[in-house]
Amino acid sequence: MDWLVVLFALQITLIQIAAFYLRYYAFRDQLTPPQQRKLWQKIAGLGIICVGFYTMLFSYTNIVVATYKAVLLIGWIPYQFFLMNALPRQRLSHTFIVSMSFLWNFITHSISCIIIALFFIHCTERVVLQAEAAIDLITYLILLPLSRKLFTDLLHTFAHFTRPLIRLYISILPFIMTVGYVAMISDEIMWHSWEERLARLLLPVAFVFTYHYIMGTAKQIYQQKRLQHNKSIMKQELLYLEEARLLAADNQNHVQKQLSSLLETYEQLRQLINDGNLEEAKAYIEQQEEKLSVGAIMSYTDNAIVNAAISIYLNRAKNAGIKITPKVNLPRNMKTDENDLSVLLANLLENALLACIKEQGLREITLILQHTDSQCVLEIANTFHGNLKLGEDGLPKASHSGHGIGMLSLKTFMNKYDGYADFNCENGWARITIYWEDKLPC
Repeated sequence: MDWLVVLFALQITLIQIAAFYLRYYAFRDQLTPPQQRKLWQKIAGLGIICVGFYTMLFSYTNIVVATYKAVLLIGWIPYQFFLMNALPRQRLSHTFIVSMSFLWNFITHSISCIIIALFFIHCTERVVLQAEAAIDLITYLILLPLSRKLFTDLLHTFAHFTRPLIRLYISILPFIMTVGYVAMISDEIMWHSWEERLARLLLPVAFVFTYHYIMGTAKQIYQQKRLQHNKSIMKQELLYLEEARLLAADNQNHVQKQLSSLLETYEQLRQLINDGNLEEAKAYIEQQEEKLSVGAIMSYTDNAIVNAAISIYLNRAKNAGIKITPKVNLPRNMKTDENDLSVLLANLLENALLACIKEQGLREITLILQHTDSQCVLEIANTFHGNLKLGEDGLPKASHSGHGIGMLSLKTFMNKYDGYADFNCENGWARITIYWEDKLPC
């Protein structure tokens, strides 16, 4: 057995695992420790298989440029399969990270090629390729602190782009940049001109830092918009809390009045029953029940703030003559921040209420808020026969400046909890359904 071939196969495998590590590093916070261990066990097993396969391949073809380039171009695919299998339903995010990984690996490969051209120009093809693989690994280790810093915030910044077409463009742009250069060097030529070597290094490096600056600028713009949005939410919360306080005070006064008249009520009922006026007694009881329900904060859930938000808007709907159908089932201890959930509920219920008030004929609002295991679903529907303008994300788009706070709250909530929303408007009903996992906010 040619142990140099085995060593070369091991070098290439380590290069591919190193490239996988950067892609994994971008997603690491989304994996639990058991998932991480399971993933790396699979990668270790795949690495052993790859070392054996590459040993046989290079023993058969010899260590030549064509085989070396082919292995580098397609050998990453099995590793990426395991990562995508561990984190499904994130194809666009995977595409973006793979694109950035391609670009970064191309830069390190270009650096190693320049070093090889300086010091190994007169060596044999086999020695050159083995030295290039070794220098590629050393370059990766030297630049690891910089690459980790670069890949740490990639997904957080990428999440700031919410429009589907822009997300697609941002995700494939580094890939397009890399493919153009890879196409030029995908041949059996080992030595290219110095102009080509420098271009393959300088332009991608300039692109990476320019791209990083663009992403940072986008993050700043997003933060400014989020700050403005938070100011609007805070103003709305102040009004909401004041209304909750007034409603609670009104309830307290109402309870005091009911308590003070309780003896009088019992006496009145006793008199009606003694006189045999049972129908009048029944009507009197119904009258008292109706008085008790007016303006009351109903107990929909044990979460006080969420309960207040639901009570306020459903009470408004009831006062406006709108039929309400709530179905709420939440545990006492939720990981989802109740402030986040109450803001979302308040804004979406207000949107539903404003739309429903304008309706003629049947006016109804339904609210479903359920928690099963670690999954949560929120569905708010209201009767609606108008026309809605939808944005690229499939959600209602504000038609007037200053409106649309409900949708902004929804997007903020979904980004924070990795949620999913679906909206449809048919058969005289506008319905929005939100799914998310009950977990600590990102």
